Amino acid sequence: MEYWKRVLGRESDPDGRPVKPLREPAVEIEEPISLAECKKALRDLKQTASGPDGVSWSSVKSLGPGWLQYLFNSILACGYPTKSFKNSRTVLIPKTEKPSDPGEFRPLAIASVFGRVFHRILASRLGVWAPLGASQRAFQVNPAKCSTLAIIWDGKNKRWLHDAKGQFKFRGSTLPALGVEESYKYLGLQYGSKGKLKTGLELLKGMLRELKEAPLKPQQRVFLLRTNILPKIMYYLVNGRVHQYTLRECDKCVRRFLREVLHLPHDTPVSAFHACAKDGGLDIDCFESLVPMYKWQKLVSLEEVPDNLVRDLSQLPAIRKRFQLKGAQTSFNNRAEYRMFWKNKLLDNLDGFGLGEAADVPQVHSWVTDGSSLLTGEMYIKCLKIRWNVWPTAARASRGRRQAPLCDAGCRQIEGLGHILQQCNRTWDKRGARHDRIVEFVGSQVERRGFNVIKEKSFATPRGHRRPDLIIYNKDRVWIADVTICADRGAGPMALARDNKIKYYTDEDLATEVAKVAGPGAQSVVGLVWNWRGCCEKKTDEWLKKMGVPIESRRLASVRVLEGSVWCARRCLERELE
Repeated sequence: MEYWKRVLGRESDPDGRPVKPLREPAVEIEEPISLAECKKALRDLKQTASGPDGVSWSSVKSLGPGWLQYLFNSILACGYPTKSFKNSRTVLIPKTEKPSDPGEFRPLAIASVFGRVFHRILASRLGVWAPLGASQRAFQVNPAKCSTLAIIWDGKNKRWLHDAKGQFKFRGSTLPALGVEESYKYLGLQYGSKGKLKTGLELLKGMLRELKEAPLKPQQRVFLLRTNILPKIMYYLVNGRVHQYTLRECDKCVRRFLREVLHLPHDTPVSAFHACAKDGGLDIDCFESLVPMYKWQKLVSLEEVPDNLVRDLSQLPAIRKRFQLKGAQTSFNNRAEYRMFWKNKLLDNLDGFGLGEAADVPQVHSWVTDGSSLLTGEMYIKCLKIRWNVWPTAARASRGRRQAPLCDAGCRQIEGLGHILQQCNRTWDKRGARHDRIVEFVGSQVERRGFNVIKEKSFATPRGHRRPDLIIYNKDRVWIADVTICADRGAGPMALARDNKIKYYTDEDLATEVAKVAGPGAQSVVGLVWNWRGCCEKKTDEWLKKMGVPIESRRLASVRVLEGSVWCARRCLERELE
């Protein structure tokens, strides 16, 4: 604290030099901010940390350009900023891997997001009248923070030498020279006299080791892997020299780590890791597929810059060779092609075939990757096993060895996961509990939105007709709703199960009985369908959204379905252990 009080509390050095005006005052800078400027500022606003006011960047984006235009023009009219614009919180960023002195930290002031957007608009206006060259931005040399690296070529002996003597001076001070084993960091990469020091594979193994030892839940490990480790390694691999073998080994290392922390079997489909979460996967970047694509995009971007010299350099064979990888098995032009490739790989697999309708309602699958606390660590792992059909069953254990055995509960069916979760005599009570839990959840969610709800046992039906799960009504409308947790894609689309429900409950006698308890409002039948993998049928999600159920609750419904499937599968597994 004493160090930073002395540094940050010191008054600025006075500058008495006269200011020579370069042009007439540009009053256009103070003109009211236009709606187009606010739209551009919001469009350019990326994910960033919030200031001391706690307002996030997503909240600022959700306000819209019109609201910001009103706020910023009010500030311009008053002639001074609000108090929150002048406050900031300071964080200390380490300059070295293991800092030992306060001076080895870099202070970074984080102001309000509102203030940063406002200043960005003013800076773009100033840039028109007083443009700065790229070399002028924050270019100040501090000899105490600099070092040199000198390579001497010995032509006679055909070798190069490292010069460890400091031969460069700046403002009378000799700049220290790096030793043979020392290195410096440039654009996120560690360099020394021998070039780039660490390979991407070595760096990745170290990071995964630290993540594995950290006291975190499995879903938190997956979240940090996706949002922190993989982007760093991707940057390292794209901007450095790398071989196809290294990319392949990096992918294997990541999958090995995930199999260990998620307790997945060794034959878990590779596509389950790399497919997008919206398509049923874990959304883990595949280096072997993406690094060649990003390198090629980087080369193409060099060909489009306005600088003629850079464009000419990008055409040199040596430069183009550095951006291309030999032996690349897959080549994609964009992320959309990459996503479609892994989606098809997952659906072509026996275990992933049933996830074909996952992308119809992509928003309910965010629990897979967001590190949320909806599930315990154990339940998160088990839900993934259900989702990917890798739960240990007799049918799965017999793959490639012998004929799949029949269920020992007397069902006369092969004991696969689909049979256990939908048909097995041993799990009928757990399947009923899973169904009832979803009915209760949907009823409570709709009731919170102001609708009247009548449960199944609260009304009579015509003789021989099964009661619907819920009757939901208000003064104008009546919905006859019934919940189904059906088989996955192999048994037919979920829309077929929904249509069967609608057909069954479209009955005049039932409509008469419903009108007695819910009133004469216009009636419609609704089939609410999920499959045992946690996928939601598209029209089911649309109806819940229409009834005012938020996305968080619709996502929770899919998670509840998976939890119920875990209970069913656990019942069968416990029976086998007995």
